[in-house]
Amino acid sequence: QPVRIVFENPDLMQHNLVLVAQGADEEVGMLADQMAAQPDGMAKNFIPASAKVLQATPLVNPNGRAELQFNAPKEPGQYGYLCTFPGHWRVMRGVLMVE
Repeated sequence: QPVRIVFENPDLMQHNLVLVAQGADEEVGMLADQMAAQPDGMAKNFIPASAKVLQATPLVNPNGRAELQFNAPKEPGQYGYLCTFPGHWRVMRGVLMVE
């Protein structure tokens, strides 16, 4: 099924939205945290190069928005989404249910 997510950032700092494979939230979050020490982390939008990253917006500026359009994963279950700006994934996260 087609999925369309509109991500609006009302905060005062940048955020992104990264959809990950089932059970990969912490792994991808930790990889994103490690990117804070890399000189190109910001240029890569703090999105780790991992096959477990299924979809991602770039970093969205305050009062900005980004849109994702994709087909839902074929396997039913819970797919985590999180902000991978270093440290944010621990509190800025949720679940996309696929039936």
